[in-house]
Amino acid sequence: MGDRPKPEHDTFDEFLEAERGHLQKHASGALADALRQAMPGESQEQLERIAQEDQRLAQQGMVKLKVGEEVSYKHIDELTREDRQARIAAESEEVKWLKERVKRFKEGAEAPPIPTHLR
Repeated sequence: MGDRPKPEHDTFDEFLEAERGHLQKHASGALADALRQAMPGESQEQLERIAQEDQRLAQQGMVKLKVGEEVSYKHIDELTREDRQARIAAESEEVKWLKERVKRFKEGAEAPPIPTHLR
């Protein structure tokens, strides 16, 4: 039983390429742009710390993984196919939080809770 040939169209390679693009955006301060204005119930200092830490980790090539409530970090070059779901879970939680912030901002409401792993 030999190794199966790699398909011409490998979705994991596409996944990694997309992740590198996201990482580059975070390294350039994308989260800082999204968090530039504190909402009622938030501290501007805390938002700045979150954005700085996100940028620092991204500049080091680190990506967030989430399995259950456990969050960890891994260098992008060490990601495996098995990490894909944990990576998607971490990114999804952050995107959900940011979307909720925008929604509540438009409504003039208080900010949603900051995800635990970002505090």
